[in-house]
Amino acid sequence: MSNKKYRFQIIKDLITDQEISNQDELLKKLIDLDITVTQATLSRDLRELKVSKVPNSSGQYIYRLTESDVPTATVTHNENASLIFSKNLGVIKTKPGYANRIAFEIDNTHFNTIIGTIAGDDTVLIVMKEESSREEVTNELRRIIPNINK
Repeated sequence: MSNKKYRFQIIKDLITDQEISNQDELLKKLIDLDITVTQATLSRDLRELKVSKVPNSSGQYIYRLTESDVPTATVTHNENASLIFSKNLGVIKTKPGYANRIAFEIDNTHFNTIIGTIAGDDTVLIVMKEESSREEVTNELRRIIPNINK
């Protein structure tokens, strides 16, 4: 395995298994594993691996792979999610910092009733398929947000 492939695998493993919040922290963990890399190379690696920062359950931003074969976790930490509808649009109101993660999970779950989402900081706009009912959308969303509107 080439050095780059090996380094990529180690970075993926570290980001998947631990909550790492910045490049310095990741760089130190790589050095602890005898992997020598510059800050510039690490930045390029993170970009190439499509790593982004998402909020964890306590609201702290941590690195996560955005394109991953690992199934995404259910958004069970979001106890205050509410959903309201207007025609074929739905709006999820959530805690500040959670909307992007929720929208990401909705888009990557590929629900049969939802065309797509747009996220702000604490609000997710959902565009429903015209033939979908509000009840169907709510039931599908409960697969990733079990406590929505409860």
